[in-house]
Amino acid sequence: MRTDYFAGLDAPAKPWGLAATFGLSMVIWYTLELLQAAMGAGMGNVLHAFGVSDPAFNTQAVNFALVTCVTTVLCGALIFAAAGLRDGIGLRAYLGIRGVPRKEVLRWLIVTLIIVAQTDLVLYLVKGELLAAEWVEIYRSVQSPLLFWFALIVAAPIFEELLFRGFVFEGIRASRLGAFGAVTITALAWTMIHQEYDPLEFTLIFIVGLMLGMARLRTGSVLLTIAMHMLHNLIAAGEIAWIAAMYE
Repeated sequence: MRTDYFAGLDAPAKPWGLAATFGLSMVIWYTLELLQAAMGAGMGNVLHAFGVSDPAFNTQAVNFALVTCVTTVLCGALIFAAAGLRDGIGLRAYLGIRGVPRKEVLRWLIVTLIIVAQTDLVLYLVKGELLAAEWVEIYRSVQSPLLFWFALIVAAPIFEELLFRGFVFEGIRASRLGAFGAVTITALAWTMIHQEYDPLEFTLIFIVGLMLGMARLRTGSVLLTIAMHMLHNLIAAGEIAWIAAMYE
């Protein structure tokens, strides 16, 4: 009997292959899109009916916050389910849920600050603005600031990092595309979900995506990329509030 057969039985379990990784991630993402579309369509009426918001006010911001938080929980569960269906590899190992030494965390957070400062500078020099005007308008409609900031700074980064730098990253890295493919493809895929931005903003988002991918590759931790993503969004949130205050 062939000895390589027994060697194959002892081989360490691997993540889903490329086809399954891409297929499952697309199911998860389009489930998110459908849930957000369905919830967003009637959320304003629901909020008004329960007296959560005044019909006289724009509910765009609170709609965004509630929909983001709910779909993050539901679709985040799908990510864990998709990873958990792969036998022989633990969820923590699959998704990169592991701690990182404090010095390493600090170093990557500093890198995040530098990259954000550079991308903001380029955006300001080329377009004369730091962010899209619609974000300021959304912020001005905020009736529940804490929920809005929680959705933007906490919920969205957790879901996006678990999906892109967690589930998808590991599936690509374990394939023939390797580490380079994992970093570049997840950065590109993450960039493509930001459909509302122009080519320059796409390029800058892609650079941020490469940074997040490199952090995931070097440390093996999606918890670190979540923290970096949160810092990135926290800075953006501060810019939104600052610009809105300037033009009141």
